[in-house]
Amino acid sequence: MRVIGLFLSFFFLIFGEVVQAQSIIELSEKGGLHAAYVVPTDDYDRVDVQLIVLSGTFDDPEPSGTAHLTEHLAAFSSDATILREPRERDIHASITPVSTVYTNSGVPSDAELLLRLSRAVLDTPSVPAGFAESEIEIIRRETLLRERQIPRRWLRRIALQNLYGTLRGRANNTVDDLPKLSVEKAYQFHKEHYAPSNVTLIVSGKIEPDTAAELVARVFGDTEPSAVPDKPWLDKKPDPTHRSVEYIESNKLMRDAVQFIKFIEFEGEQSSIDMQGEFFIASDILISRLENALYFEDTRFFIDDIDMHFVRNADLELSINVQLMPDFSLDEAHSIVKETMASLLDEPISSHEIDQARKKEVTNALYAKHRPDLFLSFLNNVAADGFPPVSPSVFAEMLGNVTDRNVINFVKTIVKPSATSVILAKKVD
Repeated sequence: MRVIGLFLSFFFLIFGEVVQAQSIIELSEKGGLHAAYVVPTDDYDRVDVQLIVLSGTFDDPEPSGTAHLTEHLAAFSSDATILREPRERDIHASITPVSTVYTNSGVPSDAELLLRLSRAVLDTPSVPAGFAESEIEIIRRETLLRERQIPRRWLRRIALQNLYGTLRGRANNTVDDLPKLSVEKAYQFHKEHYAPSNVTLIVSGKIEPDTAAELVARVFGDTEPSAVPDKPWLDKKPDPTHRSVEYIESNKLMRDAVQFIKFIEFEGEQSSIDMQGEFFIASDILISRLENALYFEDTRFFIDDIDMHFVRNADLELSINVQLMPDFSLDEAHSIVKETMASLLDEPISSHEIDQARKKEVTNALYAKHRPDLFLSFLNNVAADGFPPVSPSVFAEMLGNVTDRNVINFVKTIVKPSATSVILAKKVD
């Protein structure tokens, strides 16, 4: 208790600027939107409007890539409608498995224009003749490039299919689906998923809350509440006893690789929003320990990616992708990965280790507060799951409220046996 008390005193002394909680104001006059917020700040002489569609690649129908194509068409249609030119700007949108985020930024005097650009995303896409077909070709080139350059994308996809026993929004082969992309299916996806009740709006930057509220009511007031699209993957959980291992061979690999995915269920927890502090501190500790064991201590491994993220409320996925040096067998590497996971807590987590991870995350929050792009990422992170946005200062407060026991219990839940899926991938010529 003494160590924690001393640290929290340091925390509030050094990071007092951050822990002064950023105002996040929910707007009541929002038309039919799922939610709308204003986050005023004087740190930047700009206004940003983020329109978050709560659907992404997990919601892809057949063929895969439809959600990605819809993102392109909706973004450029917005520009064509408001700016009279579909390629007036580079694409201002990004897509993840669970959401699609459209960001419009400008000086404070442009606030109404930025909101109108965001509102136009919800209208049925309308682009010049031939433009949509050209975007299909762009999507094809992007997909082919990513699939070639990042093999872990499709290794992870296969592992997730095996874990959940379903495509879960992922095709068996996105490259095979590319010829099937069509404007008609993209428009149908837009009709189903770009419904107002499936959308969150965040207005941030140098703008008075009353001004933002008035503009949002004016621009989005005509939207009507709508049925939320069906998301069959949302409540899908693997059997806790599931243990799958699949061997594959491919000439697209740089070297032999192991893709390991673990599903963790936090029983009794209702929402991931309540565990953000524990999650970030625990993930920093666990990833550091995994990197030490699989990279610094055993030089036969080359770590391509280690990732932890909430997949649905209080469920978590841990993903490890490692490439193997020559003369290192896949079976031996798999055994070492499993043993490493099982032994992560053989050395108890110390208060010092927790303090260091906490300081790192608070420093990241302080840095993000002064970087507009990172500030926006903070706001849309949990908002992409339908929750209220979290600012760097609110996040810093969360970190300050997390106890050592919170973190240790969180890590114990991650490490205990649960559903896993492994791909052992051999490079062939």
